[in-house]
Amino acid sequence: MKKLSLLLPALLLLFATQLLAQGKAVISGKINKPLSDYLELITYPNPLIPEEVKTEVALQGDSFRMEVPLEGAMVAELLHGDEVVQVYLEPGYALELTFNGEKFLKTLKYSGKGANENNYLVAYTNRFDEEEDYQVLPENIKLNEQEFTEFLDYRREDQLKSLEKYAAKSPVSGQFKEYLLAEMEFSYAKDKLSYHPLRQQSLQVALSKPSAGFYTYLNNLDMQRPANRLSPSFVSFLRSYTGYFAQEAGYGEANAQFYKASYEVAAQRLQGQARLMAQAQILKQSILFGHLAYTEQMLQDFTSKSKDAALNAYLAESYSANKSFAIGSPAPDFTLRRISGDTVSLSDFQGQLVYLNFWRSDCGLCQMELPNLQQLIARLKGKKAVVLNVALDTDEAQWRKKVQDRKLQGEQLFAGGAAAELQQRYNLKDVPAYFLIDEKGRFISLKARRPSSPEAVNDMLQHLELRQASLH
Repeated sequence: MKKLSLLLPALLLLFATQLLAQGKAVISGKINKPLSDYLELITYPNPLIPEEVKTEVALQGDSFRMEVPLEGAMVAELLHGDEVVQVYLEPGYALELTFNGEKFLKTLKYSGKGANENNYLVAYTNRFDEEEDYQVLPENIKLNEQEFTEFLDYRREDQLKSLEKYAAKSPVSGQFKEYLLAEMEFSYAKDKLSYHPLRQQSLQVALSKPSAGFYTYLNNLDMQRPANRLSPSFVSFLRSYTGYFAQEAGYGEANAQFYKASYEVAAQRLQGQARLMAQAQILKQSILFGHLAYTEQMLQDFTSKSKDAALNAYLAESYSANKSFAIGSPAPDFTLRRISGDTVSLSDFQGQLVYLNFWRSDCGLCQMELPNLQQLIARLKGKKAVVLNVALDTDEAQWRKKVQDRKLQGEQLFAGGAAAELQQRYNLKDVPAYFLIDEKGRFISLKARRPSSPEAVNDMLQHLELRQASLH
């Protein structure tokens, strides 16, 4: 009994040590010809929240060591200088790596627990992510539909054979294998789903119609594989998947209900973690680029069903921070001086559709758009619409000369001392910048088309026609 009592503390200590080891991974190593005096590891503890955690460690001579807390398997990014590589981690891994800073990927080698998985990940990246023959762009997108499918089938078969051959000699964990299978499956699915629109965009050809059965593979995808959460290709595929069906239902990306339609596609077609991930991704995009009213509806629905408290809090905070500057929210009012000398406010134009143009008289691209802007104004003559041009110049005399010499039409306003405040309130990074504001002073578009786009005036005329129809 005495021996057991003496042994018990040691057993408890051993057990506690094992638990601690399972909750972290250790990465250490040596660098020949380092590119900087530190390394950085970027992790995403919650794959649904795009908030990265950076772990920076300084080199001690040419060596380093870092500990990474883990709750489960994770794919992280290791950065050194301008070089970056994915690292696969599981609790308990003790990786030792060596590389030449000047030939990062080609010389990167791992040893220790987790080495087999990461050495293969380096080889996989070098081959399937770097070699041009395996890429969709620039050449394989030129293939016809059948040839493109054959290319994807060949690539996937080669990926599977490569993994099987490697694992037969250097065993890898089941979780790692599942992660790579998810990457293979959903990179295939994403590339096939994107084939027709990407071909149209890259080759400047008419959008071709998919043949019967081209998308039947979508019915056979394993959307519930736990390892999908680790796969960047899965997250990217979900965006393409919901967007594709939303567009098939008639909701293009420019449609105010595009994100809402995508959200409903996820609700109707997906289950479990796939639905959660898809809807979270759609909400994040809608908060930044979508219509305020629809975003609010989706957020209420999502948080009423999601049990992920951290994700719910993140989405609510993001929505709160962005709702004052979103499609459907009131455009910030301002009062500025006209070229005639009197003052006018944005709110004075309520009842009219407003095309708001921020520009400067010394901006080259702004000058190039001026003739197109005059044509747009001419096409809107007699309509309940106004083109409001706000110059962010500091030299009023230079602005006046430009307006008068070019005989610029539309409302011409000078920002002067209010320029800095306007730039902040309208989140202006550069000029020209264009906004479309409805008759009630709410944003229709935060990135309206440039005057040189044939669709710029069409967007406005279509809005006016729909509004007129709604009044009857």
